[in-house]
Amino acid sequence: MTKTELKEAKERYFERSKFIRELTASTLVAETTEEQERRIQKLLKPENYSDFFDYYFGIGSSMAVADCKCSKYHIQLYQELYKNRVITQFRWVYRGFGKSVHANIANPLALKQNNELFFMLLIGANENKAKLLLADLQLQLESNERIIKDFGQQVQYGDWAGGEFETTDKRFFLAQGVDQPIRGLRRGANRLDYVSVDDIEDRKIAENQRIVQQRVEKLTGDMTGAFGKDIRRAVASNNLITKVGVMQKWADKIQKSPYTKIHTINLTDAKGNPTWPERMSLKDVDVIHQSFDHYSLQREFYNNPIEEGKLFKEDWIKTTKVINPIWNGLLVHWDLSYTKEGDYKAGVLLGVQGNRLTVLEVFCKKCDLMDAVQTHFNWMRKYQDLGLMPLAFYDATASQEAVFLPIFNAEAERQRYFNLPLPNRQTGLDKHLRIEATLTSVFFNGLLCFDETLTNQSDYKTAIDQLLSFEKGTKAHDDFPDTLENAVRLAQKYYGYSENNSASSSKPLIGERKKTRRV
Repeated sequence: MTKTELKEAKERYFERSKFIRELTASTLVAETTEEQERRIQKLLKPENYSDFFDYYFGIGSSMAVADCKCSKYHIQLYQELYKNRVITQFRWVYRGFGKSVHANIANPLALKQNNELFFMLLIGANENKAKLLLADLQLQLESNERIIKDFGQQVQYGDWAGGEFETTDKRFFLAQGVDQPIRGLRRGANRLDYVSVDDIEDRKIAENQRIVQQRVEKLTGDMTGAFGKDIRRAVASNNLITKVGVMQKWADKIQKSPYTKIHTINLTDAKGNPTWPERMSLKDVDVIHQSFDHYSLQREFYNNPIEEGKLFKEDWIKTTKVINPIWNGLLVHWDLSYTKEGDYKAGVLLGVQGNRLTVLEVFCKKCDLMDAVQTHFNWMRKYQDLGLMPLAFYDATASQEAVFLPIFNAEAERQRYFNLPLPNRQTGLDKHLRIEATLTSVFFNGLLCFDETLTNQSDYKTAIDQLLSFEKGTKAHDDFPDTLENAVRLAQKYYGYSENNSASSSKPLIGERKKTRRV
């Protein structure tokens, strides 16, 4: 931080300090000593953390650092932290969840006033960021008249700009960057008892695995070794933006410990409802979804660190204009899920011309099973009316077949139309290896393209997003890549290659035909 930047930061601090002091002073109410003591004792109970937060920092304080009530997760996280004196708590939360104000301000104050915090270390991405985070804590302790009335004057000496301060009750607060020395920290007889590791992840740094490994070793070794004997609380707050960064590798290294707790909190739950309904409406969620590209949305709000085109490149995805084609065959494949809240339902219809494949229909959405079943029959009728009859399959284990087949039969009976898909039993081959091997071959060699009329459909966009996000080890949905791979493999198996294309192809001639024909 340059001298000018430091000066400006101090000016902002003093302006904010005056603002907080005036606002909180205006909200103080007259009460007896007994009434005050009862109120404080009630607020400090961990089950009343939401009330504690609202009174000192939230919507009840008139200078709220949060604009609504706590979520149930804020309460659960603090209660777990309070009840476990030895814990490493990973908080993988989405942007806007209020991770810093809880982990760096409200949690420490609540622990401190319960005599559960004596020496806090705040670790930031670098020294300057750590100091600015410490400033937020000092600002409240020094200026919040509600805190001062209940617990007395707080800051005794030091200040955030120097990276440390001490309170009148001999509690010490230190800020450091993740790359600064941690080993052997102590203040008098006190060693570390609370560490907040705040937003240290960086995708660019994650590309340098040597630095990542050094930081992980510092956190698991130097930091853990700097704790005292009885209280060893560490909170790591971040959204999971890379699977090869410090957060993931740190968690992987200690996840089997009974003292490690990992919490993943996304913008919405599996049903699409906001996880913080006190703050977010469905409309708010929709605005966020519409404001971010798919990959940024997944990283920043769903702790799903996917990278665009990591395996399948965007320039591999080709479209073509389909005009009066003559197909060797058509093939449909479905990948279905049991519930509306589960995976996506995904389906694809391929047209086969020799060794070239064209995606003519795409289905990829979270929906009721009947939506997919009805779409299947719509596709079959559409192409039958053109004089074509696709082969049709659906991905099914024996148990899935027992669920899906009666549904297909019932809909066929209702429509009086009996072109049913056949169950496609999978082998034991690893799904990701299978998808990678099959689709890389056809995409890279330009053998698979999409009908250009699909590009205006929402299902097409979702399907392409899944393709470009596909990578083993992520939580990205892979329903469309899975059904597409099955369709490609089955099309090659049942229709093979035409005689016209076999001479120029290095692939084996399967199902040789004397001439190209309509199906």
